[in-house]
Amino acid sequence: MLENIRHKMIDRHGDMIKFADTWISDVSPMARLILEENKEIGRTLRVNSNHDIRFEIQEGEYRHMIDMTKKTCSCRLWQLRGIPCQHVVCALYHIGQEPKDYVEHWYKKDTFLSAFKYFLQPISNMVMWPDTNNPAVEPPEVKPCHDPGVHPIYNLAYLTPKGSHISP
Repeated sequence: MLENIRHKMIDRHGDMIKFADTWISDVSPMARLILEENKEIGRTLRVNSNHDIRFEIQEGEYRHMIDMTKKTCSCRLWQLRGIPCQHVVCALYHIGQEPKDYVEHWYKKDTFLSAFKYFLQPISNMVMWPDTNNPAVEPPEVKPCHDPGVHPIYNLAYLTPKGSHISP
Protein backbone atom coordinates (compact mmCIF):
# COMPACT_ATOMS: atom_id res chain seq x y z
CA MET A 1 0.00 0.00 0.00
CA LEU A 2 2.78 2.44 0.88
CA GLU A 3 4.45 1.63 -2.42
CA ASN A 4 1.26 2.61 -4.28
CA ILE A 5 1.04 5.88 -2.36
CA ARG A 6 4.68 6.64 -3.20
CA HIS A 7 4.04 5.99 -6.89
CA LYS A 8 0.99 8.27 -6.88
CA MET A 9 2.95 11.03 -5.16
CA ILE A 10 5.75 10.79 -7.73
CA ASP A 11 3.22 10.95 -10.59
CA ARG A 12 1.39 13.89 -8.99
CA HIS A 13 4.64 15.76 -8.47
CA GLY A 14 5.49 15.48 -12.16
CA ASP A 15 1.95 16.45 -13.18
CA MET A 16 2.05 19.59 -11.04
CA ILE A 17 5.33 20.74 -12.58
CA LYS A 18 3.90 20.15 -16.07
CA PHE A 19 0.75 22.04 -15.03
CA ALA A 20 2.84 25.05 -13.98
CA ASP A 21 4.41 25.09 -17.44
CA THR A 22 0.96 25.65 -18.97
CA TRP A 23 0.38 28.91 -17.06
CA ILE A 24 0.20 31.87 -19.42
CA SER A 25 1.05 34.44 -16.75
CA ASP A 26 2.76 34.68 -13.37
CA VAL A 27 -0.62 34.27 -11.60
CA SER A 28 -2.32 30.87 -11.22
CA PRO A 29 -5.15 30.09 -13.66
CA MET A 30 -7.79 29.99 -10.92
CA ALA A 31 -6.73 33.36 -9.50
CA ARG A 32 -6.48 34.82 -13.00
CA LEU A 33 -10.04 33.67 -13.77
CA ILE A 34 -11.39 35.35 -10.61
CA LEU A 35 -9.38 38.48 -11.40
CA GLU A 36 -10.80 38.63 -14.95
CA GLU A 37 -14.35 38.36 -13.58
CA ASN A 38 -13.60 41.16 -11.11
CA LYS A 39 -12.20 43.29 -13.94
CA GLU A 40 -15.44 42.94 -15.91
CA ILE A 41 -17.58 43.92 -12.91
CA GLY A 42 -15.13 46.65 -11.80
CA ARG A 43 -15.50 48.57 -15.06
CA THR A 44 -19.12 49.44 -14.21
CA LEU A 45 -18.40 50.91 -10.75
CA ARG A 46 -17.92 54.56 -9.83
CA VAL A 47 -14.87 55.87 -7.96
CA ASN A 48 -14.77 58.75 -5.47
CA SER A 49 -11.30 59.66 -4.30
CA ASN A 50 -9.31 62.62 -3.12
CA HIS A 51 -6.06 60.71 -2.78
CA ASP A 52 -4.31 57.68 -4.30
CA ILE A 53 -4.44 55.68 -1.07
CA ARG A 54 -8.08 55.63 0.05
CA PHE A 55 -11.07 55.24 -2.20
CA GLU A 56 -14.84 55.10 -2.00
CA ILE A 57 -16.38 52.83 -4.63
CA GLN A 58 -20.08 53.11 -5.36
CA GLU A 59 -21.81 49.93 -6.50
CA GLY A 60 -25.47 50.75 -6.97
CA GLU A 61 -26.77 51.87 -3.60
CA TYR A 62 -23.81 50.37 -1.70
CA ARG A 63 -20.47 52.05 -0.98
CA HIS A 64 -17.23 50.27 -0.24
CA MET A 65 -14.14 51.80 1.36
CA ILE A 66 -10.67 50.80 0.17
CA ASP A 67 -7.34 51.46 1.88
CA MET A 68 -4.41 50.58 -0.39
CA THR A 69 -1.75 50.83 2.33
CA LYS A 70 -3.52 48.26 4.53
CA LYS A 71 -4.73 46.25 1.51
CA THR A 72 -8.31 46.26 2.79
CA CYS A 73 -11.74 46.62 1.24
CA SER A 74 -14.95 46.88 3.24
CA CYS A 75 -16.42 43.89 1.36
CA ARG A 76 -13.50 41.86 2.86
CA LEU A 77 -13.05 39.69 -0.25
CA TRP A 78 -9.56 41.06 -0.88
CA GLN A 79 -8.46 40.10 2.64
CA LEU A 80 -10.11 36.66 2.48
CA ARG A 81 -9.00 35.57 -0.98
CA GLY A 82 -5.82 37.53 -1.53
CA ILE A 83 -7.15 38.47 -4.99
CA PRO A 84 -8.29 42.07 -5.60
CA CYS A 85 -12.09 42.27 -5.56
CA GLN A 86 -14.06 44.26 -8.15
CA HIS A 87 -13.92 47.37 -5.95
CA VAL A 88 -10.13 47.25 -5.68
CA VAL A 89 -9.83 46.58 -9.42
CA CYS A 90 -11.90 49.69 -10.10
CA ALA A 91 -9.68 51.78 -7.80
CA LEU A 92 -6.49 50.37 -9.35
CA TYR A 93 -7.66 51.25 -12.85
CA HIS A 94 -8.50 54.73 -11.56
CA ILE A 95 -4.88 55.32 -10.50
CA GLY A 96 -3.45 53.50 -13.54
CA GLN A 97 -2.11 50.37 -11.83
CA GLU A 98 -2.35 46.74 -12.91
CA PRO A 99 -4.54 44.52 -10.63
CA LYS A 100 -2.39 41.39 -11.14
CA ASP A 101 0.44 43.15 -9.27
CA TYR A 102 -1.76 43.15 -6.14
CA VAL A 103 -2.49 39.41 -6.14
CA GLU A 104 -0.94 37.73 -3.08
CA HIS A 105 2.30 35.79 -3.49
CA TRP A 106 0.74 32.39 -2.79
CA TYR A 107 -1.03 32.58 -6.17
CA LYS A 108 2.25 33.24 -8.01
CA LYS A 109 4.09 30.70 -10.15
CA ASP A 110 7.32 30.97 -8.13
CA THR A 111 5.54 30.04 -4.91
CA PHE A 112 3.75 27.15 -6.63
CA LEU A 113 7.00 25.77 -8.02
CA SER A 114 8.81 26.18 -4.70
CA ALA A 115 6.28 23.77 -3.16
CA PHE A 116 7.41 21.14 -5.68
CA LYS A 117 11.14 21.80 -5.71
CA TYR A 118 11.93 18.72 -3.59
CA PHE A 119 11.63 15.33 -5.25
CA LEU A 120 10.89 11.89 -3.84
CA GLN A 121 14.03 9.84 -4.23
CA PRO A 122 13.75 6.60 -6.20
CA ILE A 123 14.26 3.41 -4.20
CA SER A 124 14.92 -0.16 -5.20
CA ASN A 125 12.31 -2.89 -4.96
CA MET A 126 11.67 -4.28 -1.46
CA VAL A 127 12.98 -7.69 -2.59
CA MET A 128 16.38 -6.10 -3.21
CA TRP A 129 16.65 -4.50 0.22
CA PRO A 130 19.49 -5.86 2.38
CA ASP A 131 18.57 -8.28 5.15
CA THR A 132 19.18 -7.20 8.72
CA ASN A 133 20.04 -9.10 11.90
CA ASN A 134 18.05 -6.74 14.09
CA PRO A 135 14.91 -8.10 15.72
CA ALA A 136 11.64 -7.37 13.96
CA VAL A 137 9.62 -4.50 15.36
CA GLU A 138 6.52 -5.91 17.02
CA PRO A 139 3.24 -4.02 17.25
CA PRO A 140 2.37 -2.57 20.67
CA GLU A 141 0.52 -4.77 23.13
CA VAL A 142 -3.20 -4.16 23.02
CA LYS A 143 -4.59 -3.39 26.47
CA PRO A 144 -8.25 -4.22 27.02
CA CYS A 145 -10.46 -1.25 27.76
CA HIS A 146 -12.84 -1.26 30.70
CA ASP A 147 -16.53 -1.68 29.93
CA PRO A 148 -18.08 1.79 30.16
CA GLY A 149 -21.44 0.32 31.22
CA VAL A 150 -20.08 -1.33 34.39
CA HIS A 151 -18.85 1.72 36.22
CA PRO A 152 -19.13 1.37 40.05
CA ILE A 153 -20.89 4.72 40.45
CA TYR A 154 -23.70 3.71 38.09
CA ASN A 155 -24.04 0.13 39.34
CA LEU A 156 -27.21 0.07 41.48
CA ALA A 157 -26.16 -3.09 43.31
CA TYR A 158 -23.13 -1.20 44.56
CA LEU A 159 -25.31 1.60 46.02
CA THR A 160 -27.79 -0.59 47.91
CA PRO A 161 -27.02 -2.13 51.30
CA LYS A 162 -25.57 -5.65 51.19
CA GLY A 163 -25.65 -5.75 47.42
CA SER A 164 -29.39 -6.45 47.12
CA HIS A 165 -31.12 -5.43 43.91
CA ILE A 166 -33.72 -2.68 43.74
CA SER A 167 -36.86 -3.64 41.87
CA PRO A 168 -38.20 -1.09 39.39
